Amino acid sequence: QCCNFPNSSWNSHYKKLFQTIASKDGTNIGKEHVVPEIKIGQSGIYDITLENVEKSFGKNFSLKNINLEIVAGKIFGVIGVSGSGKTTLLRLIIGFYKPDKGRILYNQQEIHKHLKGLIKDFGFATQDNSFYKNLTAEENVRFFGRLYGIYENKLSEKTDQILRVVELYDSRKTLAGNLSGGMQRRLDFACALVNDPKILILDEPTEDLDPFLRHELLKLIKKVNSGGTTIIFTTHLINEAEYLCDKIAILSEGEVLTVGSVNDLKKAYKNEEEIHLVLEDTSVYQKYIKRLRKFHTKVLGGSLMVHVSDKENAVGVLKTVLKWVEKDKGKVILADIRKPSLSEVFSALTKNAKKRK
Repeated sequence: QCCNFPNSSWNSHYKKLFQTIASKDGTNIGKEHVVPEIKIGQSGIYDITLENVEKSFGKNFSLKNINLEIVAGKIFGVIGVSGSGKTTLLRLIIGFYKPDKGRILYNQQEIHKHLKGLIKDFGFATQDNSFYKNLTAEENVRFFGRLYGIYENKLSEKTDQILRVVELYDSRKTLAGNLSGGMQRRLDFACALVNDPKILILDEPTEDLDPFLRHELLKLIKKVNSGGTTIIFTTHLINEAEYLCDKIAILSEGEVLTVGSVNDLKKAYKNEEEIHLVLEDTSVYQKYIKRLRKFHTKVLGGSLMVHVSDKENAVGVLKTVLKWVEKDKGKVILADIRKPSLSEVFSALTKNAKKRK
């Protein structure tokens, strides 16, 4: 049933990659020796390092001078707008592309020179689902398990385990083409997990999902990571990165603008703070905005936001505003002081990068 891969460049490469692993020593896929039975989640030192990596297509640079270190057992996010080079970066790490310049190391070994021995440690879910719509969920996972060389006598148990992890066990006999969009995305996730990867790479995993399904998939990603699996994923949704990531790289036009934790990025970019004020009577906001004309202010989602630079005292400004509210006999629903959001940091950094060019 599975003799032909879908007509896509990734799946064609995917097939060849595993055929190479199985055929170099004359072993047939399906009887293989590569992956023993293990539980979801891995631990150990399996850092990935990118050193001065560059990749171009024709005269156009897709990635330029990329230097990154991805720590084992963590969730590493790459955020950027469409066309910033996120997918190219992942395909370099997984071995689909070879860098024009620089090195990519996994556990101190150069990936492209040791691909046969290292690829079994990786799982990859693409933006476009890789499973077969005319096979059931169970048949798809079994097929990918055979590609990885999982013993036939262990494959049924392994398939059941994976389908339970992604909460598709009750739908295991359903054709993949008849699954809902969210279930299809989880099936693709299951196919990437079947070999118990130490490194799980996800390209825009929540693309086209509604907010509820997106949240469910993010919880699943955290669940897999809690077992020790390193996760690298791309997104253009800043709130996802903020929710998931231990460390984030901001990518713009093929270059890394900055890398760090959410808090580190906020602190490094701006020392200013934001006052968030929600009042029962929102009609007074415009009056307060006029009084706060020396500050940058705006109303967003029923909240009055005041940006206070590091030269000003945010606490003092908030106390002043609260005195106005008290004098007006208003009611405060929420009042707090925050650092700028990651979304604002991302927007400002990418705008500044474009201005420099």
